[in-house]
This record gives sequence, C-alpha cells and structure tokens, in this order.
Amino acid sequence: MFYQESGAGQPVVFVPGLGSDHTAWGYQTRALSQHFRCIALDNRDVGQSDCASGPYTTRDMAQDMVGLMDALGIPSADIVGWSMGSAIAQEVAINWPERVRRLCLVASYHQGDPRGAERHTTFAELRRTLGVETYLKVVYPWSFTYRAYLRPGFIHDMMKRALESPSQQRQDAYERQVAATVNHDARGRLSRIQAPTLVLVGDEDILTPPERFSRAMAREIPDARLAVVPEVGHALLWEQPDAVNQALQAFLL
Repeated sequence: MFYQESGAGQPVVFVPGLGSDHTAWGYQTRALSQHFRCIALDNRDVGQSDCASGPYTTRDMAQDMVGLMDALGIPSADIVGWSMGSAIAQEVAINWPERVRRLCLVASYHQGDPRGAERHTTFAELRRTLGVETYLKVVYPWSFTYRAYLRPGFIHDMMKRALESPSQQRQDAYERQVAATVNHDARGRLSRIQAPTLVLVGDEDILTPPERFSRAMAREIPDARLAVVPEVGHALLWEQPDAVNQALQAFLL
C-alpha cells in the first residue's frame, strides 16, 4: 500500500473514495498537517498501491488499513473517510474499535440500493466503452453543483488533473472497487461504533443524499454529530475545501 505523510502529532488517516487516490485529500492534508500527523493512503487497486487479484469487500479494505497502521506502529488514529472511503472507515470502527480515536464520515452512506448500484455499474460501463474523459464528463455533474461550473476554469482544471494523473486506474481495478462500493452494508451495525463521530455532508449531495444516508447514520451511531455544508454536493473536498477543513479541524481538535 502506498501512503503519504505530512505533519506531526496525533495521527489522522485519510481514506479516499471510489477511483480516487491519496491526492484527493490534498486540500485537507495541507491544512491539517499544521496540527496533526496526516497519513493519506491509496486503497488497493488505485494509485500507487498494488492491484488486487480478485474481488473484495469494504471490510477487506479496512483490514488493509489496519495492516498499514500496524506497519507504521500506530495503535489508534483519527480516521477520515470520504464516500467509499467512509464505508471503509465504518468497517474499521465496527470491527477494530480500539484502533479508532475519532471518526469522520464525509459524503457517506451505510448501505447500497438498487438505484445506486445501477448508477455505478453504468458509470463503469461508460468508462470501459467510451474512455475516461467521457466518463468524467458524465460523472462530474453528479459530484459538483452548478456553481462549480460557473467558476472559470474550475471544472477544466479538475478534469485536466484527473486525465494527467501518472497513476491512471485500470478498468478492471475500477470495476472491482465499484463492486465493493455497491455491496457495502452496515445496517444494524453502526450502533457498534464506539468512537465520537462526525458525519459531514453537502446539502446538495445527489450521490449520497443527506436525508437518505447521513441523517439516518447520525441517528444510529451512538456518539455522532451531523454537520451539513450548504451549497455543495458530493465533491465538497474540492468545491468547498475551506468549509470541510474547518469542520474537520474543529472536530478533531
């Protein structure tokens, strides 16, 4: 597994979402490394981490993360996960509660559904048949609000960065991550999370709608608080990084 460290102090592990590597957290690790030891990782099948040889689950990816913490000599850490990364973070907190000091679930979900599964498998089919650039043009409107498209050059720069990544994800790897994403199911298990938890979501998130997921999760997790960022969607890490950084820093400190 590849990871990148910055800063010093209490360790915070950042877990990226579907198809994303550690660079997804760039705005956050730059800001929070002033206070914390920030560790941003590449999940299996993406970035500079090894590709898998077969299917796997979000719990398997959580076990990867615990193994990385073991290798780094970290008995417990704050865990911050976004989208699929938040599902992985849930599995760590449920199955290895002693390893989690505080938990941050960003643009999260606790179960798949037929609508989400259909959407993601169609995204994968588009990526396979039409290529990465067309795939991004289809996916971005689901992730960013119309406001992002009104910012001169913003979407163009996001697209350029994604297309020029030196670690372009393989199609088979992307499809394995999609399968792990849509099969995640923590229903009835969130109450086992012992760590203080922040559930952070954009109020215009149409991929993981707050009413469908975040609010329900905040009710089920025993020591959870819900924070809703206005006027932003699923890609709040990039569209509203200052608001995300402020919420994370206030909670973790």
